[in-house]
Amino acid sequence: MAIQSERNLYPGINAHLNSRLQNESGRWRSYHSYHITDLARLIDEWLPPGYRSIAEQSLQGTEVELHYFPPGSRLIPDVTIYRDSATRQRSPQAIPEAAKPNAVVSTEYLIEEDEDTLTGIIIYQLGEGDGVGRPITRIELLSPANKPGGSVYQQYRAKRLDVLKSGLRMVEIDYLHQTPPIHPALRNYARGEADAYPYAILVTDPRPSLESGTTAIYTIAVNQALPVIDIPLTGVDTARIDFGAIYNRTFESTYYLQDLVDYAEDPVHFDRYSPADQAKIRALLEEIRRTHQNTP
Repeated sequence: MAIQSERNLYPGINAHLNSRLQNESGRWRSYHSYHITDLARLIDEWLPPGYRSIAEQSLQGTEVELHYFPPGSRLIPDVTIYRDSATRQRSPQAIPEAAKPNAVVSTEYLIEEDEDTLTGIIIYQLGEGDGVGRPITRIELLSPANKPGGSVYQQYRAKRLDVLKSGLRMVEIDYLHQTPPIHPALRNYARGEADAYPYAILVTDPRPSLESGTTAIYTIAVNQALPVIDIPLTGVDTARIDFGAIYNRTFESTYYLQDLVDYAEDPVHFDRYSPADQAKIRALLEEIRRTHQNTP
């Protein structure tokens, strides 16, 4: 008998859902649309006065789009944060303490990418520049085709470099354990490297220059809650973002995603997790199944 729940029964990334999304055609793209919407809406609630988050065209492309259309002709929307000159007051939001990054590394390596030539979010500073304001921080939920080895990785790399050269801050959310990491400082979980993590969030701040900027790396284990992260805005301004709350909002508000998860079964392509992580997932599943059997 299937075991399903309207809640995410994992402490962080749901391994059952994540495996289905990466291994069945079209699943990740659907999830991307749901999750970007929640990212934009919740981030907007947590921004300080004077900023807005807006879903816009992503830096990322897709395999289908690149096959049938010229590169760059169609993109998936992500999110942008703007700064606003208005002083609209918001109700305070209760958010836990921010996590510390597992590593902070230089952005200088990005300079070497200059020769290599879905949906996103941008945070804008409103009241400055044209239209909605001045873009400040870009947020990308990475898709498989845009990871190293993916069919449009080189295009994403080039656009990403252009964004950072322009001075925009950048947040890259990587929940894709079956593909290589986006940053060379991270060990390759997909290849079974020691001390590798399946998931990561990278926060890159190219100030004062790309040569001297930094990337804060937050690694995430299979049995670990997603972190609360302070992302950079203008000057010393930051926005404290609870990525776990956003992840669970998407899961708990989307019946389609809940239907993909059956805790009575192991995740599909379970062998794509490391042996140690398989053991952790099995221990969690044993507890879930035991609790389900004891529930009238």
